[in-house]
Amino acid sequence: MMRYFLDTEFNGFGGELMSLALVDSDGESLYLVYPMPRRIEPWVDENVVPIMECVPAGCTLNQVNHAGGAQMIAEFFARRGGSVPYIITDWPDDVRYLCQAIITAPGEMAPIPRLQFDIVRVESYPTMLDGAVQHNALWDAFALRERLFPSGDAP
Repeated sequence: MMRYFLDTEFNGFGGELMSLALVDSDGESLYLVYPMPRRIEPWVDENVVPIMECVPAGCTLNQVNHAGGAQMIAEFFARRGGSVPYIITDWPDDVRYLCQAIITAPGEMAPIPRLQFDIVRVESYPTMLDGAVQHNALWDAFALRERLFPSGDAP
């Protein structure tokens, strides 16, 4: 089983998914940024939008639409072979947004045979990660990994 640390950013309570990040146990990452909503909630506009493009060195920001994002998520999980993705997050909305992101049409989803989820209520900040910015999905996923497995080796 491979562990993945998940975080999302969205446009206020129940709003559109804006970004999604997965970081695996080894530190490999997937960072997806979705099209901006027409109207952005003021708090999100002030605290999330300005830092969406801040990514750690060696990481890639992928601008995607819904279908492209679903495909990239499936490919990211598939790189680990037959391993069941065990997804750890710190908030229930992250699970919901990931599940919505992999649904491609009524009754259809990206080719992911199995997922497991664990919601662990922890505060990931402050963090020891150099350059980390809170409310950026990718940095938050790395911070969650670092908080739960400080040595960097998630078993």
